[in-house]
This record gives sequence, structure tokens and C-alpha cells, in this order.
Amino acid sequence: MSNLDSKNWVHLTRTINEAEIILLSTHINPDGDGLGSEIAFYYYLIDLGKECRIINISDLPSNCKIIDPDKIIETYDILCDEWLESVELTIVFDIGDFKRIGVIGEKVRPNSKLVCIDHHPPKEDHPFDLNIIDMNAPATGYMLWKYFQHINYLEPKLSIKIANGLYASVVTDTGSFKYQSTTSDTHIMAAYLLECGVDGYDIQRSIYEQQPISQINLLGKVIRDLNFSKNGKVVWTIITQDMLLDANANDDDAGGFTEYLRMIENVEVSFMIRVNKNTHRINFRSSGNIIINDIAMSFGGGGHKFAAGARINDMKTEKILHNIAQLLNKKIPGEFNVN
Repeated sequence: MSNLDSKNWVHLTRTINEAEIILLSTHINPDGDGLGSEIAFYYYLIDLGKECRIINISDLPSNCKIIDPDKIIETYDILCDEWLESVELTIVFDIGDFKRIGVIGEKVRPNSKLVCIDHHPPKEDHPFDLNIIDMNAPATGYMLWKYFQHINYLEPKLSIKIANGLYASVVTDTGSFKYQSTTSDTHIMAAYLLECGVDGYDIQRSIYEQQPISQINLLGKVIRDLNFSKNGKVVWTIITQDMLLDANANDDDAGGFTEYLRMIENVEVSFMIRVNKNTHRINFRSSGNIIINDIAMSFGGGGHKFAAGARINDMKTEKILHNIAQLLNKKIPGEFNVN
């Protein structure tokens, strides 16, 4: 599904021109794509003279601080409410489900136009006035790059702060250009950003090579307790609060583990269940032969064909695992024993 045509970009431009107070946001537990996209667009809107703020429901992850040197990203608290109620336009990035910006959405929805720019399958009941989706795009930041092309904003060069945000976006969501969504145009985009002055090594090192010792401790516990299906095609882990406590870790430290497990030889699907009282977060990754976003959707989540997730309330871990096993057995017959 793709609708990156001039009609949508014209509509987006007109919507931006009609607003003066603009909020940018992304999903809970943000990644480099959502963060890089909102940072890049923030500086573009400031260049237009707009009053703009980035307010997210979750804190900025430490590995992405390199792309926010001016500390423009805010984390929501009630002191934001008065300003949020004055917002005329809200643009959210990398998020098909409006609910994933949390209470922020409740504050802006009565008075603000709502725009989504994303590359995930859209929710059918979305509230967006303008929903720009390209499921073939390697990253949301790539879509912004195409928009900047459309409005001739790429010449002479993007500012380094915009370029850094877009580079972090595309690096994150292509797995450093190794995922199947990576195209020749993705590399053209990256080359252009490097020409703008981006230091690709510094950004990738910050995102991927600065793991805190707490994360390494937690990874050690995960590796010791891995679960494999009969033929080793599925691997999974369950991370409990006790594991986090023992590793002196927090929930953010588990980021990237599902992708790491997917790289084990012969593995087709990996998934991770993170348990926090009555809430479970599930992340799925596929090597590219098995579609898994439909499994995430069965739990009320979503995502790409080969990378997806869900948040589940009030269901026991055993029931979640049982349901996943049943669904995966239809895709890889005989892999699980379902009791």
C-alpha cells in the first residue's frame, strides 16, 4: 500500500500552512524512526516560523540522545496540558494507532487537526484527518525525505540537525540497511544525508554500540533461559520483573533482544514476552519467510510483515504463549506442543 503522491503532499502542505501551533509526537517506547522523524520535521517547521513542540509519552532513550543535542524532545506531564489544548495541528510519526500516544491524544483531539505519517498498516478506525501511509517505505523518515523532495527543500542541503534525524530514522528501521525493505533509493537517501555532513559512524555507534552493563547482564539471563521449538525454527524468551531486578535493569534494556535472537542459525521467528504485573508486551521478528504481523494483530497490536508487536492487559502469560503457539503452528506445522 502506497499513497506517496503529489495530492497527499499538497494536502499536507496546505494543512501545515493553515496552522500556527503544531505538536509533533510518536508512539510509546519510541525508536530511532519515530524520534528521528519528529526531530527532522521540528526543525523544518521552525524554519517555516511555526510554534512547534515535540512531546512524547515516553522518555527519550539514551542511545538516541545524539540526535537531540538541543534537547527539544519533551516527555509529557500535566504542565503540558494548557499548551496541548491550544494546539491547532498534531502530526504523529511511525504510528498507525492513535492510542499509542497515550493521554496526549486525549488532550489534543477536541481542538486539533490530526495527521499521521507512517509506513505501518493503518488502523481502520483511525481518527486522522490526513493519514499518509506507505507500507513499502523502509522508514517513516524516508517518507519525509520524499516530502522534502516534493517541496524542493533539499537544496542546497538539509541542515545537519534535520539530516541527522533522517539518518537515524532510516538506519534504525532498515537494520543498518540489511532488511528487505532497503532499496536502491534508500541508499541514495543515505548518500545524500552523508553529503549533508552526517557522521554515520557516530550515529550508528551511539544507537547500537553503547549498551549499558545492565543490558548486558539482562541479555546474559535471557540467553541462559532461551526456549526453542522442536526444530529450532522458533526461539522465544519471557522477561519477568524479577529478571530485570536481578540484572539491575529496566524495561528499556530489553530493546533489540528479539532481533538479536532472530539472528540465531536456522531461526525463522523470534519473539519476546515482557511481563509487568497485569501487562504483557510482545515483540515478534521474522527472518523474512514467515509473516508475523497478523499474530500481533490478533492481540490488538500490529506492525510490519516481519517485525511487529502488541501490548496485552489482563491475560496470563501461559494463555498468551498458548495462543502464539497455536497461530505459529499454522505457519510452521508441528513446531510447538500446545497443551
